[in-house]
Amino acid sequence: MSEKKDLKNIYNYKPSNPDDPKIPSFDQELSNQYISSFDDSKFYFESSINKNIVENSKNDSEVLIEGLEDNKQNANSIIARIKEFNESKNSPKTQDDELVTNELIMPDPTSELNILNIIRNNKYRSMENIAKTRETIKKTRKEVRIKLTEKEIKKILSTFKIKVIKVTQKEVVLKNSKYGFEIFKNSSDNRYWVVASCFEEIWNPIKSTYSNLWNGNAFIGYGYNDFDEMIEKTKNLMIKGKTGNIIWRDFVIGWNKEKNRFYAADKPTQFTFAEYKKIVKWYKENKIRILVKQTKVKDIEDLMEENRLKRQKGEKLSGMSTIQAKLLDPPRRASLVFGYPVNNPKYKGKDFANPENKLYEIGFALTE
Repeated sequence: MSEKKDLKNIYNYKPSNPDDPKIPSFDQELSNQYISSFDDSKFYFESSINKNIVENSKNDSEVLIEGLEDNKQNANSIIARIKEFNESKNSPKTQDDELVTNELIMPDPTSELNILNIIRNNKYRSMENIAKTRETIKKTRKEVRIKLTEKEIKKILSTFKIKVIKVTQKEVVLKNSKYGFEIFKNSSDNRYWVVASCFEEIWNPIKSTYSNLWNGNAFIGYGYNDFDEMIEKTKNLMIKGKTGNIIWRDFVIGWNKEKNRFYAADKPTQFTFAEYKKIVKWYKENKIRILVKQTKVKDIEDLMEENRLKRQKGEKLSGMSTIQAKLLDPPRRASLVFGYPVNNPKYKGKDFANPENKLYEIGFALTE
């Protein structure tokens, strides 16, 4: 009660000096009189209060008022949220289940949005596309070679006999001296083809490896619609042209495994299949070290052997031996060595493709 009385006494305030010029007056005549009688230009008052403090107090009061307004807005928003929460509690259960749930929701394992499903499905789709592509290729693509008939194969065997080294349903391979030939029927043009082939040094009859013979930018091969014409062309290729006219330097008549030497002469020696296999294996293992000695032709090795025997006997070496050592050639390296099958007079059967039923000769070609 005392506080309310004090507040009312504020309006009953009376100054101690009613004539104080600083007291405002609502009487216009008195104020004009006072203004005219009082000249404030003669006086200068400087406040002892710092202006910055006054400005800061004003700013603080403005901030305080703004803060009160923000707090009022926050309080209103909180009250609105509480009202909404109370209303949600009073709402039916169906709405409550839609708003709040405690169930754990897992992603759909079959959804396309699942990254694992995307990778898996893409893999299956690609595999299906590959399978479809393969089936389409098999349906549209023909085999490169058509199978030969039994009659055609028998005619090739009866014509070339011991020159046949390989027989399949799709091709027949022949070996004639340095080169060979492959006979087949092409599916693209439906023609019978004979193609010249190159073989390794020395040719191995058990495991034949060969490639097409090229002359410049084209391989040597001919295709015919008639089977008999192809047979005649094969015979012609064996005796004429690059594949038929083979210039032989000399032929193998013997070999020495311990000294790694081939012995060569003008006429070839026929080897059995068993001995020829040994030569092929030995040549493959010692190709770099093998040299060729010509029979009836004296070389530096023969001269050195003669001088060695003379020294053992105590004979003097003539000066001619020194001159001969400078003139004689050493044995040459084995190169351009080609083996090929020949007829075995002891064999009377018709299994010409079997390598055991043939004899073999080995020759040194003069040029490639």
